Amino acid sequence: MISKMIKFSKVTKSFNGQKILDDLSFEVKQGETIGILGQSGVGKTTILKLITNTIQPDSGTIEIVSPKIGYVFQEPRLLPWRTLIENISLVLMVNGMSKKEANKISIGWIERLELNGFENHYPSQLSGGMAQRVSIARAFAIEPKILIMDEPFSNLDMKLKGNLLTMVEEMIQEYQTTVVYVTHDLLEAVRISHRLFRLIPGGIMQEIDFDEREAIIKSFISGRIKNALRKDKSLYKKDSAFSKVTNDVNNNSMTNEIKMNACKEDLFR
Repeated sequence: MISKMIKFSKVTKSFNGQKILDDLSFEVKQGETIGILGQSGVGKTTILKLITNTIQPDSGTIEIVSPKIGYVFQEPRLLPWRTLIENISLVLMVNGMSKKEANKISIGWIERLELNGFENHYPSQLSGGMAQRVSIARAFAIEPKILIMDEPFSNLDMKLKGNLLTMVEEMIQEYQTTVVYVTHDLLEAVRISHRLFRLIPGGIMQEIDFDEREAIIKSFISGRIKNALRKDKSLYKKDSAFSKVTNDVNNNSMTNEIKMNACKEDLFR
């Protein structure tokens, strides 16, 4: 049986007399990614802080199976006085690893995230995308059982966001990491999550069902097709990959695999 890594039971939390979460209950299984959508101020970050034990609930219980939690935030949050490799190595040394072993592991992650040659650069010398890759490497370097991702790609352009999402998806699958993913981006959430929730004012969390997820994907792909055709009508040629996907969308006959691949392809960016 797959173990439950995170379990909220009737959790309530208020700030300054305002109820942010109300009788909230949900579970996250081992290796599962849940996405949480919601407007600013509805309590998404409060849930993350409760998971990481930064704050305590007013009532209810929270069970976290493993204290080994990695974090990727909207901003990279790198230490500006430390080099790229030092930013990754530090979290390993804090957990008791020797500097030599920490550097060895850090180099492996630097190579995997395609940051070779920048080991001794400082955060101010890195682009936004590179800095976020360092943040991802730092989070995965400790091999977390649970990964918290708080709008990690909101400051990046669509193509870079897509590339980093692919990298993260591969690592999540490889390590069977349990992930709580907070974002404002509907497609981003649909793409990465096994289950998707909407948090609404008053601290109520609603699960988005399969039909709604399907509608989100179809709407996105249809919109991208229209935009692409406006720019270049020659894309729509008989028997082309573009025309096939277009027809499948119109006929509502796309398989889940085709839909997910279409979301990732540069053709639809």
